[in-house]
Amino acid sequence: MGEERRKSVRIKKALTVRYSYGIDKDGKKWDITAIRDIGETGMSITTHQRFSLSDIVTFLIKIPSRPLEWIEFTGRVVGSEELRAISGEVVAGSHITRVEFINLKEDQKELIREYITWFLTKEGGGKK
Repeated sequence: MGEERRKSVRIKKALTVRYSYGIDKDGKKWDITAIRDIGETGMSITTHQRFSLSDIVTFLIKIPSRPLEWIEFTGRVVGSEELRAISGEVVAGSHITRVEFINLKEDQKELIREYITWFLTKEGGGKK
């Protein structure tokens, strides 16, 4: 995925996330996965499809400090490529999709910031 361009620290911590990836006659389609890593400005997840650059995706994330709520975020795809095993072989039907958060409200930014700070303090790292 090339040169590091992140604007903030990312932590490797699996969080449950639902994402919508399209609209058809029945409305939004949703899928569920785990976050690979998350930072204040974006995250990466494993998806079942490849997204195009600049696609807008809606996310519902469960943050441990609010386990009964789904927190809604929106992101712009900045990269999406096939997942490869350590051997270099493509993992069929899986993609690594990176998104930049957009239009975050201040309380959402603070929630992510607090979670990252808590994780780095309590867990001792996992920083990427």
